[in-house]
Amino acid sequence: MAVNYGTGTATQFTDATQRQVLELGKKIHYYNPSVTPILTVGGRASTRVSPVPIYEWMEDEYMLKKSISIVFGSGTLGNSATSGVNNASCVVFLNRQAQMEMFEVGGVYNASVSGGNVGLASMVAYMCIAVGKNVDHASATDKCVQFVGFDTISGASYTYDQTGAGTEILTGTSGTLTLDFAGIAQTGSLSGVFGHAATQTNLTNNDVFTVSSLGGHAEGAGVGKESRKRVRRLKNCTQIFREPYTITGTAQASKHYGGAELSRLQARKLAKIKGDVEWALLTNGDISLDATAENPQRTFAGFGVGKAAGAVQSFDGFDNTDMQMSYADGDLDGFDSILEKIFHDMVSGTMKKTVFASNKWMKKLVSMARGDSSTALNAEMGSSETAGLRVTKYYGPVGECEFIPHPYLNGSLENYAIAIDFGNFEWRPLNGRDMKLRPDIVQDGSDGRTDEWLMEAGPEIRNEQTHAIMKLTA
Repeated sequence: MAVNYGTGTATQFTDATQRQVLELGKKIHYYNPSVTPILTVGGRASTRVSPVPIYEWMEDEYMLKKSISIVFGSGTLGNSATSGVNNASCVVFLNRQAQMEMFEVGGVYNASVSGGNVGLASMVAYMCIAVGKNVDHASATDKCVQFVGFDTISGASYTYDQTGAGTEILTGTSGTLTLDFAGIAQTGSLSGVFGHAATQTNLTNNDVFTVSSLGGHAEGAGVGKESRKRVRRLKNCTQIFREPYTITGTAQASKHYGGAELSRLQARKLAKIKGDVEWALLTNGDISLDATAENPQRTFAGFGVGKAAGAVQSFDGFDNTDMQMSYADGDLDGFDSILEKIFHDMVSGTMKKTVFASNKWMKKLVSMARGDSSTALNAEMGSSETAGLRVTKYYGPVGECEFIPHPYLNGSLENYAIAIDFGNFEWRPLNGRDMKLRPDIVQDGSDGRTDEWLMEAGPEIRNEQTHAIMKLTA
């Protein structure tokens, strides 16, 4: 640009902007500083250090449910992997993990059906002989139960009906099977096998089992036989996250507006690695241990938002229509139906969920509330004006939901909201590998330095049926 020294020009000197120090302030403002609401908001997620990269935990369902309804679909029934007696349609894949609270080996359940084409195949009750992955099925899951059938009930006496190869004990691909707990099977009159020791093949046709516990016990009676259930072991792993940054010696020594350049880099790279961790927590699918590698690259199992895989399976709106609601036509009645299902099985969970939602979900929530004159939403601001998160509480017919907008649930994930039960969620950093700054890690003679943020951690997402992923449809 041409400069006329000594004369002055209107463009250079009128407002003195070229000679005065630029007023930038001491703080560099970042867009959305709360990039990791799941891990940081309100200190909701507790932390427990793991001594090893692969950590496990145990889950057990107490036998507290006494009646459940199983909605049948095309994949509800399965055959035993062992051919012969009692092998056909004896395996039931339950709708939700929480329904497993109903079943223990040796338990007996009265049966009834309604709607669709589901049928009892001449049975009136069923005895559980295996649960979870102990079920004799090639693709057994933690939501499987294996039965044998009873065709006659007389008081507390249940008569076992042995079925031949290929003879089904349950039928149908639609409708509802309702099971009511009757009691614990004692000893078979012919086989001498206890209920909890029964298998597909070790009973005798027309065995009569006395079912005890609900009808009381006689004075002086002997000790009865119990039901049994194994503890389920689950696991996850830590995942390594790294975020390096480099600064020259000149830049480090120079004075900058907005504070030291090294401090700026540290802050923005810390936000970057926290965001990466949060994204993985939301979207990672199943665990990958890379077990055959000398230096394995492990990936932890996340919630699986927007994917079929992931920790949340029972209530995943990706493929579960019970967790889906129309964006155009959905109303509070439909939303209440979703909440009723989420809070239906609350033996292991709490009656309060923290829901991290997209902007689209927040907009829909307010729109539904406006459409119902009797509804009120309580809005509370966070304590910090620069890093606070807007919280909206909704009190449904069952349970309470605290909605918080999540910056990452937009774009391809704009139709999703995830409800987390923080009583069943922990963050598990590897011992000594929680978020840490590794300064000046490259010693190659360069005139500068390279630092790195590092974290090795993973989530422990227990009792997956207490969490839920909701989805808006067109």
